[in-house]
Amino acid sequence: MKRTRKNNNKPADAILTADFHLTESTPVARTDDYLQAQANKLAFLQRLSTQHNNCPVLCAGDIFDKWKASPWLCSWAYQLLPAPLITIPGNHDLPMHNFEYYDKAALALLEKVNSARICILKGDGIDVNKLRIMGVPSGQLASFDPEQAEITNGDGAGGAPARRILLLHELVWAGKAPSWAAGSWKASELIEEFGEYFDLILTGDNHEAFTVEQEGTLLVNPGSMMRITAAQADFQPRGYLYYAGENQVEPVMLPVERGVISREHLDKEQERDERITAYIEQLGSDWEAGLSFRKNLQVFFKEHGTPKKVRDVIWEHLEV
Repeated sequence: MKRTRKNNNKPADAILTADFHLTESTPVARTDDYLQAQANKLAFLQRLSTQHNNCPVLCAGDIFDKWKASPWLCSWAYQLLPAPLITIPGNHDLPMHNFEYYDKAALALLEKVNSARICILKGDGIDVNKLRIMGVPSGQLASFDPEQAEITNGDGAGGAPARRILLLHELVWAGKAPSWAAGSWKASELIEEFGEYFDLILTGDNHEAFTVEQEGTLLVNPGSMMRITAAQADFQPRGYLYYAGENQVEPVMLPVERGVISREHLDKEQERDERITAYIEQLGSDWEAGLSFRKNLQVFFKEHGTPKKVRDVIWEHLEV
């Protein structure tokens, strides 16, 4: 059954998004006013929510690009994030990618000062407009038990929830995962694991957009809100309108400005990557130079079972 649809005459029950990566630093590939570009996307999402009876905006993690966002960026986000917003901590939101240190993060501060407009789920859930929404922080899925998750009442939700939704920040692929992505999920595997409990699974971390439907459960990976790298020059950022009655979605393209992504830096990066590749090949490593250093570390940790204390020390010294 097709799970994407056009239904412009009916209000949506939620807006599905992921990976905002809010930052005051302009990515090397961008030539425009990047802060204004982010503001335009957030304003669009707010207008979309208003048009659909103030339905909640769901974000599958990584509100911030760095967990230690500046006080200025926190204030800026406080004013511009769409509301009502329901989200989870992504790996970029967490110090050393570790949920144990969540209270030190900028996202935790935003939660404390704006709790009436922003709900951050941390292994628990909330009922909103007959949607039962559960959220699991990055790195916590292995210990999540959907049968034991705590649910609290939302803003007037009454009766049995019409749909059950799971928010995850896990690296998920529409099809077969790349060889380097050990420990990540294939969408069908995630549905097999949790489809018994949820009608919709909303995922973040993979910056590409796709939907997968299997045995009545719909998985939506919206991709990143912003085009962050030159590789995303042709990517169209989007959100999805979610219709709970039919368990279907309608993609909504976010506004973009053309001609604002530069590839000039890629030649230098290619020369650097070729040098790194040659060095790695000499070491006999299976790391892939095409990945970011952080992604390579994540792969290495998973493949070699690196102890948590060692991981924490490495992440701490990498934070800037």
